[in-house]
Amino acid sequence: MKLKLLPLFALTAVFAALPAFAGFSSYGIPDSSEIRREISASWFEAPVALVRGKNAETYDDGAGHSFQVRLEGLSDSDPFYRIIVAPKSVIPVRHIGGGASERQGESVVYTEGTAGTWVLYRDKKSDKASKIRIYFNADPGVYLELRNGENKTYADMVLYDCYMVRSVPLGVRFKKLFTMSFDEIQALTKKSLPWASVKVVPGQYHPVLQMAAVIRSYLPRIVSAHDAAYNEAGELYSVQLNEPFTISDEAVEKDPSLREAQNAMASGSGLVLSAPGFVKWVADGIVEPAVGSYTNLGNMVAPTVNYSSLGKKGVISQTWNLSLTLDCCRNLAVDALNARSTKQSYRYKMGASDVTGVDVTVEPFVSDIVEGGELRSVGYIKDTGYSVVELKSLLYVLAVTESQYIYFAAIKSGSKAGDSVFNNCAVLMPYFDDGGKFGCIVFEQGKEYTLDAFIELHPDSYIHLNRVKSSDYFKPLFK
Repeated sequence: MKLKLLPLFALTAVFAALPAFAGFSSYGIPDSSEIRREISASWFEAPVALVRGKNAETYDDGAGHSFQVRLEGLSDSDPFYRIIVAPKSVIPVRHIGGGASERQGESVVYTEGTAGTWVLYRDKKSDKASKIRIYFNADPGVYLELRNGENKTYADMVLYDCYMVRSVPLGVRFKKLFTMSFDEIQALTKKSLPWASVKVVPGQYHPVLQMAAVIRSYLPRIVSAHDAAYNEAGELYSVQLNEPFTISDEAVEKDPSLREAQNAMASGSGLVLSAPGFVKWVADGIVEPAVGSYTNLGNMVAPTVNYSSLGKKGVISQTWNLSLTLDCCRNLAVDALNARSTKQSYRYKMGASDVTGVDVTVEPFVSDIVEGGELRSVGYIKDTGYSVVELKSLLYVLAVTESQYIYFAAIKSGSKAGDSVFNNCAVLMPYFDDGGKFGCIVFEQGKEYTLDAFIELHPDSYIHLNRVKSSDYFKPLFK
C-alpha cells in the first residue's frame, strides 16, 4: 500500500486500504513504521545533499495519525543532521486578558521528543547514518538509542542523564531498523532491555497525590525550628534531648528568626517542626489512623549506623551524631511498615543487613552522562545512599516499579561520601500524571519544592531513601 503526501487524494481510500494495526503500537504510542517504509529511500538513504533541499512533509498513516518528516541540525556547530519523524500534537491556544483565560482554538505542532517520535542521525562529515533515537514515553528525557557500530548494531536506554543499559548488541542490520515498528523492536529486545522499569501506567498514584494535597494545606501553619518535633503524646519536644522543647528570650535576642516559633508555641496555633520533626509529622499521619498512636520519639533517633571506634568517624561520633537524619528516616519508615504489618514487628538493627526492606538499594544504572562523556555509576553506597546526580532518574524508576510509595530522604551534605554528615531530611513523593508525565513533589522543613529545585539546593550531596507506603487515610497532627 502506497502512502501519499497529504492532501493529494481522499483519505477515505487510505483508511480502507491500510491494515488494522496501523497507527498505534501495543505500547500505546503512535507508530510511524508504515510511513517510514514509504520514505526510507528518499529521506534515510538518499545523499544528504538531496535531503537538504527538501521541505518538511506531512503524511497520514490512514488510521487518523499524522506525522511530519523534516531535516534539522543545519547549524555548523551541530555534528549531525537529524531526520525527524514526529507525530502530530494538538495543544489548546488561550487568550489571556483582563485577568481571565479564554480558550480560543487549537494549534497543531510536530514536536521532537513527543512520544512516538523517531529520529535518524546522519554524520555531517561521513554522511553515515550513525544512530536512531526513539521517544516512547511522555518525558523526552527517556528514550531508546540504536547505534550503528562497525560490524554490529547496539542499543542504549537513557533515562534523563543516566544509561540504564549501554551497548547491548541487537543482532539485526542497522538499515533494517529504518522500517521496523516499535512493537518489532520491543519484541527483539524484550529480554535485553529493562522495559519493565520504564513502562508507565498512569492512574495508580491517588494516595500519593492525596497525601501531598493534605500536607500542602498544612504548610501555612508550619514554623521551622531546629530540633523540634512532636512526641508520641503530641507534645513539643527536643529531638536530640527527648525533653520539652523551649525557646528562651535570650535565644531570640541572639537569633531573631526564632521569634516566630516562640510566638507559635505561646499561642498554640501552629506546628513547630525541625527537618526530622517534619518527617515524623508525616509518618505520624500515616501511623496514627492505623494503630491509634503516634511514633515514639526515642525510637526515632535510635542509631542505625555502626561506626568503628578506631576510625575517624567513630571518634567524631562519640561527640556528634553523624547520622541523625538517616536514623530518623529509617526508624520512621520501619514504624510505618509495622503499622500495616499483620505478621510481625520489625526493627532496624544497627550494623546488620536490612531485613525490613525499607532501605532503597536498587541499582538500575550502568553509567551517568556528564559533560564531555560518561562516568560509571556508583549506585547505592551502604549507609550513604545515592549521588544526587542520579536522584531524578532513580525516582522515575521507583515511580514505575513501586507505585504508591513515597520516600523519606536523608540528605548527606558534602561532595565526598566518606567525609559528609547527615544533617537534613525531606519527603519525596514521585508520581505520573494522567498523561504519563513524571513529577515529584518535595517537602523539606515545611516548604514545598519541585524536584529540580530540590536538587539545585543540594548539589554534590548524597541522598539516602527509605520507602514508605502512601495512604488514603492520612491524618497528621493538627495544631
